[in-house]
Amino acid sequence: MRYHLCTVVLIVINVIVFMMIRAGKLDSDDLGVSYHLVFNRREYQRILTSAFTHFDPTHLIMNMISLYNVGSFVESYFGHLRFLLLYFVSMILGKLFALYIRHNNRDDYTVSIGASGAISALLGAYFLIILHFYGFSGLSYLSRPMISLVLISILPGVDGTSHFCCMAVGMALTWLYLLF
Repeated sequence: MRYHLCTVVLIVINVIVFMMIRAGKLDSDDLGVSYHLVFNRREYQRILTSAFTHFDPTHLIMNMISLYNVGSFVESYFGHLRFLLLYFVSMILGKLFALYIRHNNRDDYTVSIGASGAISALLGAYFLIILHFYGFSGLSYLSRPMISLVLISILPGVDGTSHFCCMAVGMALTWLYLLF
């Protein structure tokens, strides 16, 4: 467990926030992110809070299972500090890129929540780590998670833009990690 302590702590934080929302101590409407809320109302903290907010138990459970599976691998490979940098930098920059894209598509009011953007960044890291070690023969390890990400991202009500923007940032950071 000590090799993926940060992954477990992130899961615990997500569960605590969810329980606080369910208990009425936090309001999920105050935690989500949209272009309008971040840039017009200057509520920049929403970029961070939205990644710890989940709509219902299924949303939370699916994201936490994914976070544990992918996060523990990436954290074990890169260590705690690089893992946390990857997670948070990818989440923040990816969300900002997604908000910019949605703004250009005249979608300033759609609110996004959930850890799946940051998890997508970890999935991108996993993808590059596997390719780094196994080359294209490692693609067999990647087909199911990548197909799952694409299928989930195109579902109605899912912020696929955030998934792919966070993944792109996560892959860029991972590429730098692997170089240095």
